Amino acid sequence: KLDVVGFFTGKTHAENVMKIVLKRPSKLIVDSVGGKGDRGDFVLIDTVREEGRPVRIRKWVMRPAGPNRFTGALSDAVGPVDVTVSGDEATIRYMMKGGLKVEQRLQLQRDGKSLSNKVIVRKLGLKFARVEGTIRKMD
Repeated sequence: KLDVVGFFTGKTHAENVMKIVLKRPSKLIVDSVGGKGDRGDFVLIDTVREEGRPVRIRKWVMRPAGPNRFTGALSDAVGPVDVTVSGDEATIRYMMKGGLKVEQRLQLQRDGKSLSNKVIVRKLGLKFARVEGTIRKMD
């Protein structure tokens, strides 16, 4: 079973390939540090390295919203972030500026120390971009 908070507590490293419509694939590397915030919520700070773009910082703040559910905010999102956990998978949904609808699926791998990461971004119902890769627990 996937323990999202347990997995992202401490350091993680993600290596992904991003494919945006009409552009060539590019590397997307995310190094993260997560832990309990001062309000009892969970805070995750991402350092995002997107090929061809400046390094940027992204912040998640999440809190439990019932059994196997979390809600919160992401600095890249417009409106709330919704996380649903089912067995060894988590689904994350949110909207970004420009009407981009994001759905991210994380699946715990057999080693218990990595997640497969698949993201689909849609605009006006059409697939605009996708990200695929692996997130590894570093500590």
